[in-house]
Amino acid sequence: MTKIYEHSPRPVGGPIIFTLKGDKLVVDSGRKVREVQLGAVEAVRITYEPGRFAQKVFRTRIRMKDGKTFTFSSLTWRSLVEAKAQPEEYRNFARTLFAAIADANPNARFLAGKSRPVWLATVGLTSVSLLGMAYLIWRALQMNVTGVALLGGLLALVGIWQLEPMIRLNKPRPFRPDAPPEELLPSTP
Repeated sequence: MTKIYEHSPRPVGGPIIFTLKGDKLVVDSGRKVREVQLGAVEAVRITYEPGRFAQKVFRTRIRMKDGKTFTFSSLTWRSLVEAKAQPEEYRNFARTLFAAIADANPNARFLAGKSRPVWLATVGLTSVSLLGMAYLIWRALQMNVTGVALLGGLLALVGIWQLEPMIRLNKPRPFRPDAPPEELLPSTP
């Protein structure tokens, strides 16, 4: 399995290289090298993040017992305008890392999706927005303003298309480190 993962989290700046060495993870940002003891990991959270340019982005966030966190995602930036998905590399490294964390700290928690308050807020805001859009369409049809109703319908469909996977995939739940949810790992070509 993959023991090295490299990605550029931002359009500007250098790559971050994660190297798994036994019960340690070496994080090299180019400016600073940190060694992370995997036994000190408190929680691992994997999420789906809607990406720019209609790309799916999957993210892993590691939280340590001292409160520090670090993340890596399935997308790497090549330049200000070019980003590249790394589905196979991300998937393999994440699975290897989960197993290493579970070996180093059997008490580490493995969580899929957003935290419950964030997820509930997202569901609530989405519901209110779609109800508001439905009301707009209904009122526009009552007033015979079909153009506004069609535009509202189009915006509602785009909203559903973007928000549905965010809600469905990020439903909060625990997972076993040897069986992460397939829908939160990018599919390989």
